[in-house]
Amino acid sequence: MSKLKIEIKKVLTVLGKDIVTQAKKNIKTSKISSKGHLYNGMKSKSKVNENSVSLAITIADYWEYMDYGVEGVGGQKADGSNWVKRRVTNNKFKYREKMPPPSAFSRYTSERSGQFAIANSVFHRGLKTTSFFNDPFDTETKELEEKILQASFDAIEKSLDKIIENNDNITIK
Repeated sequence: MSKLKIEIKKVLTVLGKDIVTQAKKNIKTSKISSKGHLYNGMKSKSKVNENSVSLAITIADYWEYMDYGVEGVGGQKADGSNWVKRRVTNNKFKYREKMPPPSAFSRYTSERSGQFAIANSVFHRGLKTTSFFNDPFDTETKELEEKILQASFDAIEKSLDKIIENNDNITIK
């Protein structure tokens, strides 16, 4: 494994840990449950392959809905009052006509009526945009190019130092 790949893996490992740490912190502060799979299942792993170095972040499959939010349909409740829609700052996801299946909320309650009530609320009110993942991802990757270049220079410098150290015929003046 080349020194360059090792240095880049170090940068990616720190990047992944920083993104996951900040995303978990954002989950706690944005009133999303920190006891579930979204919080506990989030992990990062950097890997050196033959021709590349990669970073994988594992996260629950529904993370985008929680991150971007889902616009509800609004409308009137049975008592005549209006549903208050949650603030969504993008147009990526929105309900139109079809309510989410109540069974999708079975992890929160085993009661079928409770599942229906949650699904109905989410359908009408939506899910608020949290940006729990995108904000730390954007922040942490801004300086990635600079960090990888620095890691590359460090690896080259270490390699040259080792070559010079192991070769008596090279003299630097």
